[in-house]
Amino acid sequence: MRLATLGLAAAFMALWGFLTGKSKKLSEQPVVSTINVAKLGMGIFLFDKYILVKSDASIKVFSNKCTHAGCRINQEISGQLVCPCHGSRYDASTGKVLQGPAGLPLSTIPFSTDAKTGEITIKI
Repeated sequence: MRLATLGLAAAFMALWGFLTGKSKKLSEQPVVSTINVAKLGMGIFLFDKYILVKSDASIKVFSNKCTHAGCRINQEISGQLVCPCHGSRYDASTGKVLQGPAGLPLSTIPFSTDAKTGEITIKI
């Protein structure tokens, strides 16, 4: 019985780590991504560490961590970013909360743009 309980606890922790994107790395190096946004087209792009939203008028980069419990937002439905853990929904164009339990908007991530190449560089 004790072994089964330990196995269930380990499985839960692995699932939670997958959903939240948290890992047990002792040190994490900053993630630097360079993307040629001209090649992406328009839309919502879900990456491992962030969400990129490109429209005719702007480019925005948001954290993909839900502000409720830190789960990784991994889906978009009709222009809404949806957290798989508790169902929070965010407006993909602004990051504002549309449905709780989250109470705070998604964090924006600054980026730099190279006008010559059309690439943006994101450092997390």
